[in-house]
Amino acid sequence: MNDPAPSLGFDIGGQSIKAALVSPDAEVLAHASLRTGEGTTAESLVDALLSLRETLSRDVALPPRGMGIGVAGVLDRSGALRGSPHLPLLVGCRVAEIVSARLATQVVVHNDADCAAVAEGWGGAANGCEDFLMIAIGTGVGSGLVLGARLRAGASGFGCEFGHMMVVHEGRRCGCGNRGCLEAYISETAARGLVEEASAPLRAKVAARRANEGGGFAQAVFEFGSAGDAEAESIAGRMVDVLGAAIGSAVNVLDLTTIVLGGGIAPGVLARLERLRCAAGGNLFARPAGDLVIVAASRGPLAGAIGAARLGMLAR
Repeated sequence: MNDPAPSLGFDIGGQSIKAALVSPDAEVLAHASLRTGEGTTAESLVDALLSLRETLSRDVALPPRGMGIGVAGVLDRSGALRGSPHLPLLVGCRVAEIVSARLATQVVVHNDADCAAVAEGWGGAANGCEDFLMIAIGTGVGSGLVLGARLRAGASGFGCEFGHMMVVHEGRRCGCGNRGCLEAYISETAARGLVEEASAPLRAKVAARRANEGGGFAQAVFEFGSAGDAEAESIAGRMVDVLGAAIGSAVNVLDLTTIVLGGGIAPGVLARLERLRCAAGGNLFARPAGDLVIVAASRGPLAGAIGAARLGMLAR
């Protein structure tokens, strides 16, 4: 790519918009953010993006060219947002068309987890790797798939929903309405349900920790487990085991060996890396567990914006 101009990337979530100005060699030149919320409309979204573009475009040697947007939700091939629990007023909107018209520039839009995967493959934990699966574990489970050095989203545009792969037939109820999804077994939402089913002493212990120190249910479970609480470690171990089994199945189907783990719950999982490897290895077909490369995501909270900028750069 010979164009030296930077590109703009935006990561639109349920609580904030993160923006990054990124150079062609993957350097973040500037970044900023603005608050969002469930009341975000198409008009207020565009106003926020205009403001962020103006902020990031100040004092740059070359004006940005190319813009990418990552959205927390399900997008189809037409660019319409088909579902987003945290941005309900944007559902049905063709985000790229609306933003492109108001900002008078070409815009590409992808799912936020897909954008994060692109960022990890471009100067991140999977830099230079042509085949890998990015898994982001937080409130739910997001994922992005790169095969042959290309982002893959399926025929409809919202493929690779790893969190909604069934891991237990007629299992726990997932927030999507189905039963047995991976997200129902490892996520902040899953951890909350598992704690509610735990003993009264552990429930009280988690409640006190959250009241005094903040943080989520999963973080509390993982920390208490690491500190020697047997019941908490049993819950943490079961969460890791299910994730490992799902990773093993994904490796069998996709024929890749590099897994990038990100999201707020990832540190607790990676602290149990050998257990995760064993669970994944137990499900592998015709492949030794030693082939697996499981690494921590390295692009941090700007990953979605960085990946979106890269996709905007490639489209210009």
